[in-house]
Amino acid sequence: MARKITTDVEIDNFILKVIKEAHHHAGGVERIIKPLSDAVRNRMNLKVDTIEVYERNGQLARTCWIVLNGNRYVFSYNYGSKVIDLRERTLRGHTLFKFNNSTSHSDTLSAISSL
Repeated sequence: MARKITTDVEIDNFILKVIKEAHHHAGGVERIIKPLSDAVRNRMNLKVDTIEVYERNGQLARTCWIVLNGNRYVFSYNYGSKVIDLRERTLRGHTLFKFNNSTSHSDTLSAISSL
């Protein structure tokens, strides 16, 4: 099930949680999470666009769906390749981009601006 998060405080808390968990379990993406979040948030209008986060047993998990300009995307950690996948529409959608700590700031901005 997904929970809609609608305020900057909720988004900040979610991002901090994801970074903290990445520090322990996914160090290869720990440093890209904040820049990636900033790039997405700079593109979003929270009055129109949406953010939903996977919720399990009342706890927010790390998978995040956004609707940006009417198009739905999902960010999720890929345990096999140890990257954050950005996919079209669903967890099984076409992979648009892969992010990790080696992803440059300009590549991050370019990927998000193309959405």
